[in-house]
Amino acid sequence: MGLSGRGEARHQLVGRCLFFANRGEFRSGDAEEIMNKASCLSLLSNAVLVWNTLRITEIVRQLRAAGHAIADQNLARVSPLMHGHVIPNGTYRFSDEEGPGRMYAAAS
Repeated sequence: MGLSGRGEARHQLVGRCLFFANRGEFRSGDAEEIMNKASCLSLLSNAVLVWNTLRITEIVRQLRAAGHAIADQNLARVSPLMHGHVIPNGTYRFSDEEGPGRMYAAAS
């Protein structure tokens, strides 16, 4: 994925998936409120990227353990910017006992 493709993928994650209220526009004139919203949006998008990276790592580990050959040069083209599995207005349940491989969004 080229730089423009990565930029568009990031825009789709942030602008079209996570920031869906008010048609993805900040509608407040208060600079502090805008910065708070932008910081929260950044935190959410980074959480999706971390989650995706952990899942990709686990999937590749499982496939390799099962004997599948996965070349590192092919992994270089895999992006953690995917977001089709994100439910932006769903119900999320997290437990202290559950590790990253056990936390999933529950549609509501």
